[in-house]
Amino acid sequence: QSHRRVYTSAATSPSTADWLGLARTRTEELTAMRPIACLPPCILLVASTAIAAAYALSPPVSLGGGRVVTPPISLLMYDGPGRTLGQVAFPAVSLLFGCVAPAFFRDLRRVTGATHPGLVATSAAAFAGLAVVGAVPLQRDVPAVMRGEARLGADSVLHQSAAAVFFAAAIAHMVLWMRLCVTAPPASPLSYRVGWRSALFKGACAVTSVFPLPAAFLLHPASPARRVLSLSEADAGGLQQYCLVLCVASFFASYSVELAGALDPAGEQRESKRD
Repeated sequence: QSHRRVYTSAATSPSTADWLGLARTRTEELTAMRPIACLPPCILLVASTAIAAAYALSPPVSLGGGRVVTPPISLLMYDGPGRTLGQVAFPAVSLLFGCVAPAFFRDLRRVTGATHPGLVATSAAAFAGLAVVGAVPLQRDVPAVMRGEARLGADSVLHQSAAAVFFAAAIAHMVLWMRLCVTAPPASPLSYRVGWRSALFKGACAVTSVFPLPAAFLLHPASPARRVLSLSEADAGGLQQYCLVLCVASFFASYSVELAGALDPAGEQRESKRD
């Protein structure tokens, strides 16, 4: 009986050949992935790396005599090395999406039979706003503005306005995409019933993005509302902004799933051959 139990256990456990076969299959899937599907994750990679580097290289931010441990991103990139990082990284992120967008929306139209102008317009507005955010940082004397010793300049106004456009348009884009997933026919590859993992991830990003948005602007140390309302929760505002940026970047990065799957013409051909 002991020999029989050993045999049964060996028969039901994966063999080395099974593991090698699985590894070979995964490798073939990766090599068959269309190259453009690798670009969306770079949006998250470039943005997060630039923010982390600016945080590490920027001098401490002080507000009201105390150090701000988690300052808003714009205060990491208004001067010094962080300024250069923002001026390079954020326009580069916009350029990355600009490289992805034509193929993405062309394939989306092919799959759905519709042009989806709302998705196109909101994504274009979001990444145009992001490019301006990076190219036009806050004024160099923004700490004096926060202390009431200087006036808010045109560059700071443009910077914050572009940031508002970026966040608002990005959130509108996420809402429109989730509506598409919910209203798509059940058999559609874009339906949440089919691509439920991607839909669940994007839905989590969209929901998490909405909640911190008002506070992220209200608690910004350069915001006039913060001075009027005597708000000093700069650290909380910074954390909320980090969360918001992470969710937005992760949402757009996850379009890699659609480009490699539901929107991939080669993938449709492979599926038809299997059928």
